[in-house]
Amino acid sequence: MTIKRESQPPAAPNRLRAVVSVLLLGVLLAAVVAGLVACGSQTDSADSTTSSGDAKSVASGDIAGQVGTAIAAAEARVTVSLLEQAFQPTVPVQRLSQDTPILPARGMSLYQAYVTVENRGDKPIRVDPNDFKCQVDGELVAIEPTRSGPEARSLIKNTSLDLILTFIGRSGKQPVLVYMPSWYDGTITISPAAQPTTTGT
Repeated sequence: MTIKRESQPPAAPNRLRAVVSVLLLGVLLAAVVAGLVACGSQTDSADSTTSSGDAKSVASGDIAGQVGTAIAAAEARVTVSLLEQAFQPTVPVQRLSQDTPILPARGMSLYQAYVTVENRGDKPIRVDPNDFKCQVDGELVAIEPTRSGPEARSLIKNTSLDLILTFIGRSGKQPVLVYMPSWYDGTITISPAAQPTTTGT
């Protein structure tokens, strides 16, 4: 008497499918984790760039900037916080000249600029108030020494110098500060920030 046994499918293909499924699931999870890490690193990078507020450094060439915006030139940063006609001019504590501050002639006015120069490089830089000029009504004028200061000095890394610069030019004009320092191959010009325009209703 012969006993007939029921045939069963081989178990190997089922195990192979299970292994493939596990591998695919692992690859998918790894891709998701990698994507999350990449997004996080991009967000951190964007936040750090935005929060730093550092301007992109320029090695040479002419630069045009505005009041209130830091200008990165070579290894230094120049910031002009004020540039305007001064009806009540400030006299710096350390002036270039100890003579009595002069008064402008009729039709002329005093223009003042508040400037900060910071050295961010390893080599010292020389900051000289006489390297600044002001363009008023198409004329380039030098500083007025009895109302400008302090005197020139060298800055080492991570030090800065605050300057008060005064110029005499025709009244009622828009001044443009011109800076030609010895440590930079180019001219830096700073104009007053554009005023917002308002329209009547």
